[in-house]
Amino acid sequence: MNKLNLTQQSSDNKTDFLTGDVVVFTDPIKLGHLMTVHKVQGDGVLLDGNHNFALSHLVRPATVAEVLAKRRLTTAEQALAEVP
Repeated sequence: MNKLNLTQQSSDNKTDFLTGDVVVFTDPIKLGHLMTVHKVQGDGVLLDGNHNFALSHLVRPATVAEVLAKRRLTTAEQALAEVP
């Protein structure tokens, strides 16, 4: 009998986005504003009411601090946001 060991399964850090998710680009050179997922299409997402398209690996979910700031935070700002 072949038993499945979950700790040995590979994880590719793939994030599944849903319509309505708030995301930001991972690349700091790209625009830093928040975007809303309009539709998921294959390996990409349509953003902001079908006005922009991005591959899923180029965006990430926005943090709570970013949503409150209404923009992508820099690495330094994210570190400060984690300090109580």
